[in-house]
Formats: sequence, structure tokens, C-alpha cells
Amino acid sequence: MKRKLLAAAVAAACASPALAQVPAEIQVYGRVNVSVEHITIKNSTNTALPNDSTNELVDNSSRIGFRGNKDLGGGLKAIWQVESRVKLDDGAGSTFSSRDSFAGLEGGFGTFRLGRTIGPVYYATYDYISMHNHDTGTSSDALLNGTIFGNQGFMDNTLWYTSPKIGNFTIEAAFSLLGEARVNQSMEQPRYIGLVGAYDAGPLHAAISYANTKNDADLDPGAASVASDATAYTIGGAYDFKFMVLGALWEMAERDVLNGSVDSDYFRISAMFPVGQHEFHVNYGWVDADNSSGAKQYTLAYNYNITKLTKVYAFYTAVDNDTNGNFVMGGSTSTIGAATGAQYTSIAVGLRHNF
Repeated sequence: MKRKLLAAAVAAACASPALAQVPAEIQVYGRVNVSVEHITIKNSTNTALPNDSTNELVDNSSRIGFRGNKDLGGGLKAIWQVESRVKLDDGAGSTFSSRDSFAGLEGGFGTFRLGRTIGPVYYATYDYISMHNHDTGTSSDALLNGTIFGNQGFMDNTLWYTSPKIGNFTIEAAFSLLGEARVNQSMEQPRYIGLVGAYDAGPLHAAISYANTKNDADLDPGAASVASDATAYTIGGAYDFKFMVLGALWEMAERDVLNGSVDSDYFRISAMFPVGQHEFHVNYGWVDADNSSGAKQYTLAYNYNITKLTKVYAFYTAVDNDTNGNFVMGGSTSTIGAATGAQYTSIAVGLRHNF
């Protein structure tokens, strides 16, 4: 559903008079998405993050991108993409090529990309079922394990392979050198591995994935170095019943800590009910983790589609930590940092336009 919307946005952008001089093999696309929100923090034990309420203008991962391809003959095609974060609220962090940006080759063997990406594990599972606001802003998924994308978000130095479709199946693999420099000279270079098997047939999308991040942190600095190691297995998917689109995932994760490890199970379910130009959304997730370090997150949302590319929306979202949980609601300048046991809530009204 998201890919079809993006394709429509690209086609509309390339057809506009303002882009008439752009070569046909170059496409310009993007999204502007901003909301007005009332954000509240409760139960904070962090003096730098006081219990308070604020009103904010929040940018929800607005972006602009350029992509293109060149037929090389013999069924081989060169592809490229440069995608950048754009912030409509304060302009900070709007760095060129900060999002999915790569050069690659496409042919009968599949597709190879070299560059920067958030990776196939995220796109095939977590992002796929975040239907109400494209997994952006304060209602974005706050509970997924960071090893899904190498604890970096968009990962540097990545090779990403997508197989040709085999029946209804696709296989994807990503390998990333998370940094050229070692965290500690006694440790190996940081790296990430992600593997995905996906099945797409009509209204059904299903995927199973594996992600592993190693050596991106020293668990015992100043002493005998202990390299970090974190793994997550995820099963997820969505089914379009016409009257409802239902999505769900289950993540099983383990990460090393000094002298041990922490295990967690993460569940999420989401549903969208389309009625004409209206959409009604419910999204609920919870993490069951060791030492009462889990959390719950829930969102109720409404979208009104003015056109296929433009919508207005409203939502209520909350992140409610367990006693030792320190998950943080995303998207807001006021919620940078974590407070053990804190609860974050937001009431929002926004506008989103794809082009």
C-alpha cells in the first residue's frame, strides 16, 4: 500500500510543469508532514526531563528524494537514489543524503545497492504495519529493538541485496560496516547483518527476519573490553480484508550486558478501517522484558484523505514505561533523553502531503 502511494506521488511530481526540464530517467519525490501537538510527561525521575506539558509544532520525518536509472543493455540497469531529511519545524538536522541513498545494479540476478539505508528488516516488518502516520513523529514505534537497524537508524556503509521474486517469495540481505573505526582497538570492527524472507500474494504480506549487531559498544570500558552483541528475530505481516487492514508482529530479542544478557518479547498489533475518504486506526504494542524494563505503547488515530496524496489527521498516542523501562516517545524536541518509568502522551492534529 505504501509503495503504491509512493509510485503515484512520483508519477504526479514528474508530470508537473515545474519539472518539465528534468530528464525522464530522474524522479523527484518527497513528503511534507507536520503536526501541532500537546505533549505531556509524567512520572519522570530525570531532573533534565521534568514532569510538564508543552505545545509544539512537530515535523514527522518530512523528506525529499531524487532517484533514477539507466538501461545498460542485456537486461542490466544502473540505479541510484539520494534521499534527505527535511525538518519543517526548525530546519535542524536537514542533512543531504541522510536517509536511504545508494548506487546499485538491477538485473535478472536481483538488485544490489551500496550506500546508506535503514535496511530490509525494518521495511518488511515494523514499517509495513505502521499505517496511521508512516511510523513517524511522536506516534512512531518506540519499542522495537535497536539492533533492527544496527542501533543507528539509517546505517552507513551498507550492502543490500534483494533477490528476484521466486513465486511469491523474496529474499533480502544487508551487511553494514557500522563505522570504519573500532570502538576499542582490542575489539573487532562494528558490523550489522540483516536477513529477510518475505511472502506477498494478493492481500497478504508476511515476513520473517533476523538481525544481529556486534561490536558497536564496549560493555566494560576502562577495564578488559567486552564487545556488545545483540540479536532479534521478527515475524510480522498484514492482511487486507477490504473493510479492515490488520497487521501484527512478534519480536524476540536478546542483548548482552556486562556479566549477562537481557531477553525481551515485543508484540504489536495494528488495524485500519477505511470508510470512503475516512480512515480509523488502532495501534497497540507492548514489550515484556527482564527486570520490569518493558513498556506499552498505544495510538488511536483518524485520517481524512482529501486526495490520494494529501490528508489531514488527528491522533492520541502514549508510551507507558514499566518500573525500570526507559523507552522514549519519538519525534518531539521536549522528549530527548529517557526517564526510567516515565509516561509520555501526545494529542496531535496534522497535515501530510506526498509529492
